Amino acid sequence: MTGLCRLAPDINQCPHYNADMGSCVSNNKVCGFFMESGVIKKEKTGYIRKQRWYEQYYKK
Repeated sequence: MTGLCRLAPDINQCPHYNADMGSCVSNNKVCGFFMESGVIKKEKTGYIRKQRWYEQYYKK
């Protein structure tokens, strides 16, 4: 099974890395840079606090 390698190609020295396709040809799913092809994970965005309606009346 091939998967995508998220490590930058210019510093990638992994023996399982295929530079032509940018993929990993190993079955090792434990690697931190391995991502299965076709699977896109959404990263959570940070919480941004909105101003409450009453805060505009507070004296600062």
